[in-house]
Amino acid sequence: MDESITFLHSSDWQLGMMRRFLGPDGQARWGQARLDAVARIGEVAEQTGAAFVVVTGDVFEHNQVERQTILRACEALKRIPVPVVLLPGNHDALEPGSLWTSSQWQAHAPSHVTVVTDSTPLEIVPGVEIVGAPWRSRRPLSDPAAPGYAELTPVAAGTTRILLAHGQLTSLSGGMSDVPTIDQTALEAAVADGRLQYVGLGDRHSTTRVTDRIWFSGTQEVTSPEEDAPGNVLKVTIGDGIAVEPVRVGAWHMVDHRVELFDEESLVALEDWFAELPEKERTYVRLAGDGSLALPLLSRLDAMIDAQGEVFASVERWAKFWTVRPAPDAADLDALQLSGPARAAMEELRQALAGGDEGAGAALSLMHRLARDAG
Repeated sequence: MDESITFLHSSDWQLGMMRRFLGPDGQARWGQARLDAVARIGEVAEQTGAAFVVVTGDVFEHNQVERQTILRACEALKRIPVPVVLLPGNHDALEPGSLWTSSQWQAHAPSHVTVVTDSTPLEIVPGVEIVGAPWRSRRPLSDPAAPGYAELTPVAAGTTRILLAHGQLTSLSGGMSDVPTIDQTALEAAVADGRLQYVGLGDRHSTTRVTDRIWFSGTQEVTSPEEDAPGNVLKVTIGDGIAVEPVRVGAWHMVDHRVELFDEESLVALEDWFAELPEKERTYVRLAGDGSLALPLLSRLDAMIDAQGEVFASVERWAKFWTVRPAPDAADLDALQLSGPARAAMEELRQALAGGDEGAGAALSLMHRLARDAG
């Protein structure tokens, strides 16, 4: 191929998404950030000379999003200066009552935006053919990508064909998907025999290279701490070969942090960790904690987390992995039904703690917890 074409690949905007761990202020800022990231995709298009943008599913969180969400999405799309192709995914499927057929979308959608409603090839710019496999319900009965390419023949010379699809790959789902998955082997065969030159996938929120011509772009703005590489748009250039480059457009961070809390030093370390994090107003922290603290230190921990929650977008204890307890006092220890070597070990640790050995306090707390749980 003598000439190259550059375009941007994005997915999973999920505009209108709510997050229970964000308060009203944090939710409003995070919702706006998702729209701002869409606008930044427009800036990347200008900077890279991209000819068009494709969005491979889940533009909206669901088909009943508020009118305001649709109107703001249309305004963000207006800031993308090149043609945009949107693929309905499982969240915003082409089902009865779809927002894509709503009066709000029909009246306000920018003229340079095309919604894929079937698998008919689209020529968005000369020499480029886009085929898509839009979802028609939230629970398809077969491979959701297959309708987009199963009947295709190899492209003519000088033409680049791009498939837009949404769903989990069989090879990456781990057998956990409750809907049919996309057959990676079949996709690779379609690339190998010249039917497809690039496969843009959505549904996986982390930027993921499957092969050099099959990619998940990931979401434009992070949605969960579990995501490895969110917040990107892919710059794709196809010519004699292919080059794919993630470009960051997201501004938020979601962080898991695990701590062991037994003494004042461990509390100070947690305070220092909070202090070093940048962009606190755009960061959600989920804390996993273990250990035990004397009541004054436990109160200090509660006050710290409450205060940081006012500074950060949100700070919450991860209930599933939060086991920080009050440290046992003398009465708690005396109440344990210990005898023999166990009682002797406990008394030795109590003496060490009285002598200023902070490590003995942690060991006593662990002994107390184990003995209590065993009882």
